[in-house]
Amino acid sequence: MTTQAASAPRDTQTSGKLIRLSIGGEPPPAMLEVLGRVAAEPYVDSVLALPDLHWKSDMEVPSSLAITTRDFMVPEFTSMDVNDGMGVIPTGLGEADVSPERIGALFASINANSATGHFDRNRYSLSAQELRATLTQGAGALLERYQLEPGVLAGFEDGGCVPDAGLGMPRLLDVVPLQLLHTTFTRSEMGLNFGGNHFLEVQVVDEVLDAEVAKRWGFHKGQVVVMYHLGPGPFSATLLNHYSRRTKLPPARVPLYFFSKLLFHYLQRAGKGSLAGKWRMHFRQNGWTPVGARSDEGRLLRQAMTMAINFGYAYRLATVRAIADGLAETFSPRLEWRLFCDISHNGIEELPGADGVRFVARHNACRLVPGGPTIVAGMYDVPSYLGLGDPAASAALRSYDHGAGHLIESARSRDRLPVGVGEITRFRMTRGRSGRVVSQKTLPMRSAEQMDRLMECFRTQGMMQRVIRLRPIGNMKNG
Repeated sequence: MTTQAASAPRDTQTSGKLIRLSIGGEPPPAMLEVLGRVAAEPYVDSVLALPDLHWKSDMEVPSSLAITTRDFMVPEFTSMDVNDGMGVIPTGLGEADVSPERIGALFASINANSATGHFDRNRYSLSAQELRATLTQGAGALLERYQLEPGVLAGFEDGGCVPDAGLGMPRLLDVVPLQLLHTTFTRSEMGLNFGGNHFLEVQVVDEVLDAEVAKRWGFHKGQVVVMYHLGPGPFSATLLNHYSRRTKLPPARVPLYFFSKLLFHYLQRAGKGSLAGKWRMHFRQNGWTPVGARSDEGRLLRQAMTMAINFGYAYRLATVRAIADGLAETFSPRLEWRLFCDISHNGIEELPGADGVRFVARHNACRLVPGGPTIVAGMYDVPSYLGLGDPAASAALRSYDHGAGHLIESARSRDRLPVGVGEITRFRMTRGRSGRVVSQKTLPMRSAEQMDRLMECFRTQGMMQRVIRLRPIGNMKNG
């Protein structure tokens, strides 16, 4: 569990920029070669490869990666789904209060408000005016809409709104295609898409490893919490797909985006930017597209990134409201709940300084805040952890794996994930008011060994310490 420079190709001489954390095993040579090439770019200050490092074939860089650049933003260094994230909601329930039947009823109550399609409005859908407000105000724009107290924003990174970077307040039509502001597609499905690798989970505080911090945070053993993983909703990726040509874009959608981008960049933005520059940046598949932070196109991209991230916060505020409504309907309107934290794991953070603007692009990696909470997710049958960011964490190590999914699945495939203590009930549901349970399975919990090794790695690197272990008892997917 050491911090070490990866063995990059000899001709790049980039090992000084590359830090790789590992709990054992070596990434494929092709992945190391790409990391070396990223670190060799003159605008790259550092590359942090985390223990759960792996590569999804439709992405331009591996997952579990944090890349710091100076004076250039590179959209391909993170996912198009910026501000995908996870959150934890502690409740006043104990483990004895939540049988599989009650958990199923909670999931059904929340899922009944989910959208069955892109244009299906639900209980939490936005008006066109509310959508516009979220792009500049983030989650705070919807407090009144969702009848939530301002204190809930303290649980979100940056209070649920990207800090002002001195770019000024742009006209929405300079940044957002007109069609995205008027279609209901971008604002209908809010907060309840638990498909793919997203989930809704009921968990129990299984072990308290730092009693003082846990007490300060308001957690105790046996307490029930709800964890969610989803986002950022339909608007964010749709917007950012107008600013670059990504490998993840399905071929069937390429003609649609091509036409939409023509309208936006050459008609709606006519007279702004060079014709050739627009084509080169927005229409070509470049691999990596470094965009100067202070250039006109760079300022535009930064504003678009800000709006995409702000919408992600608003999207997950809808999730918080939906979970609160589900708890009230299933258990009691007087049941205590609160948002403890909501942490994203895709995005680009701006760090202005006297020597220029730095950008930290995180791909399936979370921002580590010294002295702040961390979420490191296991899987449906493997516990998760809440941790505390080390107050003295090195600036170079202020990013961490959002989970250990690849490590866990690799161990499972080698039959090295033994049975643990407890059981988990998994639900798969169809969406909407007429949603039904497709399957319900009770499965044994699995060993937390991979999670423990990952958390120990972070501890020895001076990044974070374990505070609470969360054991899942109910898991739901709806797509």
